[in-house]
This record gives sequence, C-alpha cells and structure tokens, in this order.
Amino acid sequence: MVVIFLVAAGCVPVQTRAIGEPPPTVVPEPEPEPRVAPTPPAVKTGGQLVAAAPPPSGEAVLRPAPSSPAPSTSAAMPPSPAGPTHRSVESPRATTPAPPRTPAPSVDPDVVGRYRVLQQFGDGFIAEVLVVNTSRRDRDWTVTVRFPDNVGRLYAAWVEGAPQATMRRSGREYVFTGSVPVGARSSVPLRFHFERHGHGATPQRCLANGAPCDLD
Repeated sequence: MVVIFLVAAGCVPVQTRAIGEPPPTVVPEPEPEPRVAPTPPAVKTGGQLVAAAPPPSGEAVLRPAPSSPAPSTSAAMPPSPAGPTHRSVESPRATTPAPPRTPAPSVDPDVVGRYRVLQQFGDGFIAEVLVVNTSRRDRDWTVTVRFPDNVGRLYAAWVEGAPQATMRRSGREYVFTGSVPVGARSSVPLRFHFERHGHGATPQRCLANGAPCDLD
C-alpha cells in the first residue's frame, strides 16, 4: 500500500516498458584518463641533473645523476728497475762544539827556571826567574807566572843584560817570551816589580818552557 501511494504521488520515478520489451542496455560511463604530469625541464649543475621545479605529489621524482669521479692528478710512478738495494745514509746530528782548550806548553827539560825574591818593601817586591839552558845549543824560552790575590799590578818587567822579552797577559797570568834564544850552557835573568798588599811573594804558578820552576 505504501508503494502504491508513493507512485501515485510521483515521488519515485517509474520507467515503463511494454510487455516483452527487453530491458534497456546500460552503457557505463568512461573512466577518466590518468593525468600525465608534465616533466619539468632538467637543469645540469656541476655534472648532476636536478629538477627545475618540484613535481606534484605522487609523481616520480627525477633523481640526480651520479657524479663521475674526478680523474686523479697524480701520475702513476713507474716501477723502479731491479737492482741492488741502497740504504739511506742518515745525516750526522748537530753537536755543540766543545770550548777550545788552551794547549799546554811543551816541556823542555833542557831549560830550567829558578824563582827568587830579590827585594821586598811595604807595598811591593822585585823578583827574578833565572832561565838556565843546560843543553849544548841555544834554546828559545818562555816564562809563565801567576801570583795570588794579594799581589797587585805589574810596575815593570825586564831582562837583565840581554834583549828584552815580550809580555802577554791573560787575567792574573803573565807570559814572558824571550826575543832571542838563551845561549848553550848559559842563563838570562827575567825580573819584575809587582805591587803587593800584605805579605807573601810566592807565585801560585811558575813555568819555564812548560816545566815548573825551582822556588827559593
């Protein structure tokens, strides 16, 4: 009854067909064709391909092409020819040079020095080193003297009765060298006048041609 009422009221459309007429053929609507997204132009930067604009969602993304490895700039070293093996020689290490040493005077046993004090006074003294040549030929001679701290400056030095000697000073040490050799079986007196404070006139060091002097 309800169906009849709806049909009568025109609410439900009713298709009428004759008896025995076949039902109409239903043609399905065509499906929409898939939209092909335009491929963005590729831009080449630094050996890689990148998309000019991002593609729409769901479309394929153009991946950058793998960059080719940069060619090696170093040339391959050719193998060394077969031959004897050479060992590398290490350079010597730098060493600090030792300070130069003053060479000791050569000892001449044929020349003897004899030291003695000739005269003393309040603030000084006069002493002598007698250089004796015991050999049978002339000899060069050198006398070295060094006095303690109480002996001050040298006032004068001379060779008695012979050509004068030359003098060289190093600190408190005095070196006298004869300008002429001392004759065979003879002697020359070297004398000097020193300032003195207090007592004592014995030298700390006295050498004649490298040999110690005889001290009186």
